[in-house]
Amino acid sequence: MDRIEESAVSVPADIAAGPTRLRGSQSKVPGLLFLLLAAALLFRIGSAILDRPGKDSGEGLVRWQPGTAAPLAAARAHRPVLYDFTAAWCAPCHLLDSEGWADAGIAAIVNGSFVPARVVDRSREDGTNVAWIAELQQRYSVSAFPTLVVADSSGRELARMEGYMGKERLAQFLAEAKKKAGN
Repeated sequence: MDRIEESAVSVPADIAAGPTRLRGSQSKVPGLLFLLLAAALLFRIGSAILDRPGKDSGEGLVRWQPGTAAPLAAARAHRPVLYDFTAAWCAPCHLLDSEGWADAGIAAIVNGSFVPARVVDRSREDGTNVAWIAELQQRYSVSAFPTLVVADSSGRELARMEGYMGKERLAQFLAEAKKKAGN
């Protein structure tokens, strides 16, 4: 009497097929989940590498000041402003960053003799620049990147260098600009 006839029990086809059929349909989900997690991890690693301190962050060897605050900081410190007109798409600008501004000796000269201000052009990316950047570019006739302009605290241009011609030329430019500024 304890025995139930097999024909009396109705079992759905997917359960009757056993665990292999269920396992087969569910195995696609963990594989897809694994791929999504791997893609997210790769994206995070890639964005961390690309978002290293650089153009806008103010971090690194040179202590960049905000462009709008630089003239006042220069007046207080009795030093000239060193404007670095740059752009994210500019290959020579990236070379200047990695060779020039990353050099400890050059960074020491910049930090000790100037108020360094980074001015990042965004006209290609955004279609226009914010007003203060457009005004500075017009005042100093910036038409190429990178352009370095050394100005006194009143805004009078003392020295200028367009392009990046190597670390030695950069050091020479900074020494000449320092001399013109009387530092």
